[in-house]
Amino acid sequence: LFFTERPGRILVLEPGKPPRLLATIEVAAQREGGLLGLALSPAFAQDRYIYIYHTYRDAAGLKNRVVRFTEQGDRGTSPTTIIDNIPGAGIHDGGRLRFGPDGKLYVTAGDASQSELAQNPRSLAGKILRINPDGSIPADNPAPGSPVFSRGHRNPQGLDWHPSTGKLYEVEHGPT
Repeated sequence: LFFTERPGRILVLEPGKPPRLLATIEVAAQREGGLLGLALSPAFAQDRYIYIYHTYRDAAGLKNRVVRFTEQGDRGTSPTTIIDNIPGAGIHDGGRLRFGPDGKLYVTAGDASQSELAQNPRSLAGKILRINPDGSIPADNPAPGSPVFSRGHRNPQGLDWHPSTGKLYEVEHGPT
């Protein structure tokens, strides 16, 4: 069982063993931010890729990004940024990662407490992003050259697909 802790730890729990630290990430764990999402590659048994979503601070303020690690020798190695500069804030960071039935990585991004960004097609805030596992943009995304798959979201917190139809369902964290 791979799991995250908001202050920046990725851990692994195996039957009969104590939790093992895989990696520590420097994060901005303020209010709703921090280490928020984790997804294993659909080909994890072969490639050992682990994807995480986290909040960080740079000179411009809080932001979010997706980073891929490789599990090697019981450690998370070779961190590679997959997508970056997703607006962040103390609240509404989103942060769920899921691989869809199409093999693409879906990323939920909150509106970073700026609701007007959710409808802005030039912002990654308030969106569901869809990218290839290497971070490139799928050719069949709704807007060519954009990772945006769906927009107008407040703080998306969950993703799943209907087992028969393959239809995507998303869960919002609403105000009440």
